[in-house]
Amino acid sequence: MAAVTAPNAQKMHFTKTEGEYNMKSIRFLLLMITTMFIIISGLMVVMGISVYSHYHSFSFFYESAKTGRFLTPSVLCIFLGLAMFIVSFFGFFGSLKQSTCMVNLYAFVLALILLIKLTIVILAFTMDTNLIMKYVDIPVWDYVNDPEISDEIDSLQTSLGCCGSNSYMDYVGMEFTEKHSTVVVSKEVDGDLVTLVIPSSCCVSNGDAFCTRMYSTSCKTALVNLLAQNAIVIGVLGVSVMFIQLLGIVFALLLARCIRKMKSERALMAWKIREQMIMARAAEESAKDNTLNIGHNEISVA
Repeated sequence: MAAVTAPNAQKMHFTKTEGEYNMKSIRFLLLMITTMFIIISGLMVVMGISVYSHYHSFSFFYESAKTGRFLTPSVLCIFLGLAMFIVSFFGFFGSLKQSTCMVNLYAFVLALILLIKLTIVILAFTMDTNLIMKYVDIPVWDYVNDPEISDEIDSLQTSLGCCGSNSYMDYVGMEFTEKHSTVVVSKEVDGDLVTLVIPSSCCVSNGDAFCTRMYSTSCKTALVNLLAQNAIVIGVLGVSVMFIQLLGIVFALLLARCIRKMKSERALMAWKIREQMIMARAAEESAKDNTLNIGHNEISVA
């Protein structure tokens, strides 16, 4: 009988060890992926803040950004990074504590963020620059009237290497004052040589009062191109993160399944142990009753 039970005991021991090994492997992989999420989300927040701090003044020219209806790529990057950072802790602590609820919640929220990122990536790669152009407003006509607007436009033209809202012709006929830094430039317009007075921020290289070479790109075009470039970079990063995120969802669901299976096996084993204890106690009580009955019969015979 011992020869029969020994292989079964060895088989049960091997099955239990293999299940625990699988769960530990999946748990280790999920912890690695979750740690990568924490690092990536931190980098996304840092990158978004750095881009925003460098180009935050340009949001002055996004008409709908003033009303909160338009989010720049840097702001989206910060929001998604913070969301991933918070959600990653559910997976991290859920893996450590072997909590099925936290791991399932982690997988569910990751799936939602994956869908949101997929939408953002599709919009980033299919962005219509003509549509964005409608949301860009550079009030060049107020350049001579509002010092704040003139400072913002000068900063924009110097940073992006552009001139005017649609072209340098936007400054034709403007009455500049002594407060404005201006230069004179000669341009050929419709075959005629025209002398124009433009802000010095439109000039690439200039002398004391004359501009020898000026920026030819309009600031609307430069600003939209900058936004499109940032969107493409975020789209490429989003695709890379989405692949890792998909792995995180798969491993989270596998780990939750292993945790449920292990808990079920432990509950079944505890139930079997309790059943064996009850049966052993019942057998012991039955043996005592038989002993008492035998003693009673012997006394009766005597």
